[in-house]
Amino acid sequence: MRNALKQMPIGIDNFKELITKNGYFVDKSLLIKEIMNSLSKVILFTRPRRFGKTLNFSMLKCFLEIPECRKYDNEDQDYSYLFEGLTICEDKDFIKRNLGKYPVINFSFKKLKANGWADAEYFFKEEIAREYKRHRYILETNILLDFEKQQYKRLMSKEAQIHEYTSAIIDLSSYLNSYFNKKAIVLIDEYDTPLHYAKLNGYYDEMLNFIRALMVDGLKGNDHIEKGIVTGILKISQESIFSAFNNPKIATVTSTYCAGSFGFTEGEVEDMAGYYGMEEYMETIREWYDGYIFGGDTLIYNPWSVISFFDSEDRIPKAFWVNTGDTGLIKKCIQLDKVRGKEHIERLYSGETIEMEVEQNIIYEEVFNNVDKALSYLFHAGYLKARRVEGKTDTYSLSIPNKELAQIYKSILKNWFAIDRNIDNVNTRLIESLLKEDMEDFGIYLQDILLSSSSYFDAAGSSISHSPIGKEKEKYESFYHGLILGIMVSIPDDYYVQSNREYGLGRPDIVILPKDKNQNAYILELKNEYTSSKKTEDDAAKEALQQIKDKKYDEGVKNTGIHEVVKIGLGFKGKELKICV
Repeated sequence: MRNALKQMPIGIDNFKELITKNGYFVDKSLLIKEIMNSLSKVILFTRPRRFGKTLNFSMLKCFLEIPECRKYDNEDQDYSYLFEGLTICEDKDFIKRNLGKYPVINFSFKKLKANGWADAEYFFKEEIAREYKRHRYILETNILLDFEKQQYKRLMSKEAQIHEYTSAIIDLSSYLNSYFNKKAIVLIDEYDTPLHYAKLNGYYDEMLNFIRALMVDGLKGNDHIEKGIVTGILKISQESIFSAFNNPKIATVTSTYCAGSFGFTEGEVEDMAGYYGMEEYMETIREWYDGYIFGGDTLIYNPWSVISFFDSEDRIPKAFWVNTGDTGLIKKCIQLDKVRGKEHIERLYSGETIEMEVEQNIIYEEVFNNVDKALSYLFHAGYLKARRVEGKTDTYSLSIPNKELAQIYKSILKNWFAIDRNIDNVNTRLIESLLKEDMEDFGIYLQDILLSSSSYFDAAGSSISHSPIGKEKEKYESFYHGLILGIMVSIPDDYYVQSNREYGLGRPDIVILPKDKNQNAYILELKNEYTSSKKTEDDAAKEALQQIKDKKYDEGVKNTGIHEVVKIGLGFKGKELKICV
């Protein structure tokens, strides 16, 4: 029975291959209508990597392309059979007007990850030559003038100068329009991948100039194209790539337009689970791979991870999507500002949200030089989710979407603490002493960490010293809070770590909850005294413990069904600390 089921399309982003090989296809065919019925001539879709952009483009090409365009692919037959049974076929009039009616120009830049501009030049020549070669039937007619034929052949043989390739779209669309008497559809997949790698490898200006010339010259005011459809992860703002167009439709992850067309909706995942008889795993799939919010209210699952989970033999959730990408950008983000970057990551990992204005237009220089801009990048790239804050324009509450993404932040925090202090084993011993309620050893290990965290502490001190009067104490407490949260990423999986959650009459700093309610919970409240204050760290610890009692934090925790709560007051003064229980 299992062999009769449709196969999981792991790594297949070719629509024809998926359908003809009996792969499971989540029907996104109505995207074609949304695009063709739009009045916008240029449309940009931005979504995280592996969220179905390339497969949707392949579907668009199969549906719209005139069969003769595939003459030299030996696939010039009608592709209507690929769409049998899909939702798009219910609109017979749309099918009649659009199926196989347009010449298509198709470029994909997703593999352009060159270390230098010379390699990038060669890739562009390869990609453009491939598409020109695909349409070489044009050379068999008298449509082109002699010099146009010569240039066509130079581009096709990769012998032209790089500046000649910037006119590839406008020239080829003109030739196709003359040949078919029909305007072309232009598809550009992952337009920003070359820009990302150019920024990382030091040739961003050359890349930006080429991409801008190719796209603006090819799409703006081009009367030979019906639509120009572009995908990427970001809308690059710098140098006006898209603002140069007349009213382009920009569909980011915050847009309602086609919000459910990339990634899987809950209903689609439930249908898939039902088809494969795996309904029992839905809760696990929700916890690990759900959590994205597109268009303000459309819940989206990570398609790569969902497919990988269903295809796995052990049905054990893993970081499937995370393991296919580079997490270096997240590391860059927390290194931008030694205090704020790490503080943001610690807060996110502990389950808190960060409220901020999310940039829809990204400038790479700002991504690598500003923590808040970097967080906007992480959101668009799929490493954070955002829920719009009512009444505030472009303001969102950022958080970690699911357990899969939490693994990244946990790993980064653990590595950072190990490297920054070079005392990797102290975390483990500190946590063991806490869970054994050995407060003497707990204090010794925490003191050791404070003394060993000199670079981080000094950076915090430098940042805090520039704070307004009255904010200094609060910011030092935030520093200690973040430090302990970072340590707690190493706590066993038998416990949850919460930060600033509501219990009793307030919000304790840190609460450690056991999954087994017969085990003890722990409340940690932190207080700081100025180094110039007459009060001691012991006074601060007593004040922290008293706050736990006065605010009845422990009673709030017990209301969750836990029987015993260990109350811990932590007092700090510089690098000195005291503990009261």
